[in-house]
Amino acid sequence: MNRAKWIWLVGLGLIYAGFWIWYGGNGDPLSEEEGLAMLAEVERVHGVKLEDTPEGSMSRNLRDMLPHDDGKEFYAVNLETRAEGPAALEAEADYAAIVMPLLLERGGHPVFVSERVGLMLGKYGGEVDRVAVVRYRSLRDLLDMIADEKMLEGNAFKTASLAHTEVFITRPTITFVQVRLMVGMVLALIAIAGVAVIGSIQARRAHAATT
Repeated sequence: MNRAKWIWLVGLGLIYAGFWIWYGGNGDPLSEEEGLAMLAEVERVHGVKLEDTPEGSMSRNLRDMLPHDDGKEFYAVNLETRAEGPAALEAEADYAAIVMPLLLERGGHPVFVSERVGLMLGKYGGEVDRVAVVRYRSLRDLLDMIADEKMLEGNAFKTASLAHTEVFITRPTITFVQVRLMVGMVLALIAIAGVAVIGSIQARRAHAATT
């Protein structure tokens, strides 16, 4: 293994290490003081006081989560009933354009998005048009995203695109969604291909130097 190949491998290793740190998912839990301060910022940005929100509101549910925060990643399951009409579809696209960058900045991303095509058991699912599962790096990142000024416009688009939505937080017992592993495998394939290319280039140069 020569110097060029080592530089290539170390460079990819540093990229993967940087990704691992950014992706996170195992940070420090929110203290009560920090959590309440972040909720207060959410209230300030959105102009809504916690005591004025109804039962089941996001503000109340997030406040109830604070004492149980462990700093780890979680998944939000969204059960969505779409609003009808072209304006709703346009608002949906506008919402995604705002929220996706905010998610990615904080290590979050959609994991699963699916349209309902029928019922297998029960009746409630008949009111659901789409199921979306979103990964969040931590409760701290979720609160930070909600407190972003851009979410004011994003929420307006979300309200225009959905007739109703239910969201609950989960941590998987069984999952085959292994983003760290998939990124590692891709980088490993790139590493192998890069070493082969470097070797081929060096072999051609050595051959040319001797002729």
